[in-house]
Amino acid sequence: MPMAHRQRDRSCLRFVIIGLTLPFIGLSACAQVASESTAQSEPEQSVPTSSTTTTIVSSRSSCENDLRGDLQAKIFSQIEALSRGAFEEARKFASPSFRENVGLSEFQSMIQSGFPFLLTGEPAAFGRCRLVDGTATVEVRFGENTPVTLIYFLIWSDNEWWIDAASPALDSITDKAESS
Repeated sequence: MPMAHRQRDRSCLRFVIIGLTLPFIGLSACAQVASESTAQSEPEQSVPTSSTTTTIVSSRSSCENDLRGDLQAKIFSQIEALSRGAFEEARKFASPSFRENVGLSEFQSMIQSGFPFLLTGEPAAFGRCRLVDGTATVEVRFGENTPVTLIYFLIWSDNEWWIDAASPALDSITDKAESS
């Protein structure tokens, strides 16, 4: 498949994911993800920051340590910019195709209406990381009282990783957006 078609397909997929998942942000699910309830606990590692706390929940993943670190750094940089209300800076961490298709005001509206917890400096815990067909996915859990888990999708372009989309994680038991 030509590269232009793949890029257009990814852009369309991103908008479908965003369009389908934004309504789920407000939902509250009571069940934990099945794999989390059966997984053995591992010690948590905290990385202190000035405005948010970041925790690595599990070091087991299909991403190598260097890759995991690069992906988490990109995501954390965007989260940190959003917690300061720096939307233009936060948008710079998005993929070139995302920036092409989503303007600054649309990006700001999307975050404010669908992902307001990203603006409050909620603690972030990084979970599983996968790399499949050139797209990396990273789980990130936000908050302590009513946690929300997002799956970040990152793509490799121009010799670096870019955030292409983020979507609420679905609870594998209820098939609803996780916020337990």
